[in-house]
Amino acid sequence: MAQFSIVVLPAKRLKDGRHKIRIAVAHQGETRYILTNYTVDSPDEVSGNQVVGRGDAGYINVQLRKRLNDLQEIYDSLDDPDIFTCPQLVEILKRKGSQDHKLFENVFKEYTELLEQKGQHSTMKLYRLAKERFEDSFKSKEILLEVIQPMDIVRFDAALRKRGLSAATIKTYMSLVKVIIDYAKKMKYVQYDVEPFEFYNMPSYEPRELWFTIDEFRKVYNDSPTSYNYTLMRDIWLLTFFLGGANIVDILGYNFKGKSRMKYQRTKTKNTKKESGWTVFDIQPEAQAIIKKYITRTGKLKFGKLTSKSSISQLFERDNDKYMAELGIEKNFILMAARKTFFQIGFDNKESTDVLDYCVGHARSKRMAMNYAMVKPEMATACMRRVFDIAIGTKTEQTEPNSDEREQNGERTEGNGEDFTSFLM
Repeated sequence: MAQFSIVVLPAKRLKDGRHKIRIAVAHQGETRYILTNYTVDSPDEVSGNQVVGRGDAGYINVQLRKRLNDLQEIYDSLDDPDIFTCPQLVEILKRKGSQDHKLFENVFKEYTELLEQKGQHSTMKLYRLAKERFEDSFKSKEILLEVIQPMDIVRFDAALRKRGLSAATIKTYMSLVKVIIDYAKKMKYVQYDVEPFEFYNMPSYEPRELWFTIDEFRKVYNDSPTSYNYTLMRDIWLLTFFLGGANIVDILGYNFKGKSRMKYQRTKTKNTKKESGWTVFDIQPEAQAIIKKYITRTGKLKFGKLTSKSSISQLFERDNDKYMAELGIEKNFILMAARKTFFQIGFDNKESTDVLDYCVGHARSKRMAMNYAMVKPEMATACMRRVFDIAIGTKTEQTEPNSDEREQNGERTEGNGEDFTSFLM
């Protein structure tokens, strides 16, 4: 009868000095080995057919015991196992138990490789942070997908709250972990009798008021900073606004040489949309003035020594509080604020949300009407001009007419049916 045991082979040390845990199969006077997904730092951490002296020893032992039980069941199901040699038996055991017990980390790597191929590098960083926090709550980096239970998700949430993280950050981490698990389910790597997130409710929170009021915007627009860094920050922020909330990665990658019109696909989402996702509009004078100041011979923009998203982000992280304090503005001066300010001013002044979505590069509206009509570049350009005029002060904000004025204009007082439900959050 075959014997199964947990072992490490000191001579088979990995490059990083750790050791793979193996299952030894002793049969017909020979011994062969089946690799597991688990490693230990030293052979001394495996003793008496179990892992010892590690914080995750209990978890690993449960998984190894389950694997041993699976192999024993396969062995017991064979009609006459003694007719096989040890190598033959090991192959049969591996083949019959070939449902791959995927680790969360392995699926994470596979999924983030897809993100990398789509150019979503910044998103990968968030996924990596979420994975690390999830592993911390498990006290292990070798989490089998099939053992994740609803209580594990609850404990993960509790661990994040213990760190003092905001509801928004907790929701982000929980959502990203759920994406990995859902991907594994879609790929048939795992099936659950009870879904891990079955009883979990995502945290709710009030969205941060990132947008600037018109008065706050004008303080930035009319400012002439004496600090070189403040000047860079102001110009980059205003350029983002005057290009309809375009992301900095799209601005840095665009060739503005000889261009009076901008046509681009938003890098963050261009590989996730079924539609082409092109945004096209005429570049307004306010943006042209800033572009002229920083354009290079190649047509790309260079803000002093800053040529990458990360270097620009570092500048804003370092100096935004000081610059805002100088202007007397109690807001976070980040590039997302420029994007949201553009949308908010347009929304407040009754611009079509479908056109605003187009300007900032959002996905095409799913409303039925948009199957029959499309936003044109001319509409986007006109919308942007109106928003800019209101923001700068060359045009007054629209006010809601009263019922008498509406009746005089032949309007129905019970509403005009405009849909503003797709407000940017």
